[in-house]
Amino acid sequence: MDKSLIKHVTNILVLANKKVKKSPLLADETGATNIKGDKTLAMDKKLEDAVIGYIKLNSIPADIFSEEIGMVRFHPNPKYLLVFDPLDGSTNYKLGKNLLPYGLLICCYKGLSPKLKDVVVSGMMEVTTNQGVIFDGKQTRALNGKKVNLNKSWFINQSTPVYFDLYYKKAYDAFAPLAQKVHIRWNGSNIASLTYVLSDVAAAMGAYQMRPEEIGTMVSLIKGAGGVAVDYEGNDLGEEEFSIDKTYKIFAGDKKVVNFLVDQL
Repeated sequence: MDKSLIKHVTNILVLANKKVKKSPLLADETGATNIKGDKTLAMDKKLEDAVIGYIKLNSIPADIFSEEIGMVRFHPNPKYLLVFDPLDGSTNYKLGKNLLPYGLLICCYKGLSPKLKDVVVSGMMEVTTNQGVIFDGKQTRALNGKKVNLNKSWFINQSTPVYFDLYYKKAYDAFAPLAQKVHIRWNGSNIASLTYVLSDVAAAMGAYQMRPEEIGTMVSLIKGAGGVAVDYEGNDLGEEEFSIDKTYKIFAGDKKVVNFLVDQL
């Protein structure tokens, strides 16, 4: 793998954190809507412009897919597909007074028609905790280089913390059979769930309709830390084709806990 990609993604994570920290609250709606139909905040646009500007300035040979504007081609010979969500947890950013997690998710796939297993580098920057994490193609690491490895000693009972995306009513219905078998929680963003799993304060995370701009980052960072990422039948999500036109069902985290979730659903 081109090691410069690791450096570029690291730089983008740090850049995004600085942009948020040095800006006033930019929570006003711009009047535009993103590709999923949500209203765009000024900070969404600021971060998207910063990331795309960095990619173009450094001539990274990639097609770009962003939550806000969709697919962009600028490089004449793209080798990679670079996918990002500039501000996962926009409502947490807008209303959370820096207490609720939000931040940048980014993922770089090899090739232009990849499977989810074809991630060469990915990362997240959770702004409220300054927690930056990167997958280097083999291992998930903190930005200081320290390896991130999931806790594999979870007990499974009604107190086992799992974080599910409960934005959709369908998700409540889908996850209902798991109630009181594990402790279902939700903190308003998938980057929150990911942060908690990688920090060993949650055993697993899940979503009923994870969006394409998020899925590769989740799968690669958790698998790179020794966890698993599967669909609701227990199939490895790495074998799924990446598509900008679909959403994904996912359980990810400690293997023992994820297998329990699949068995009980």
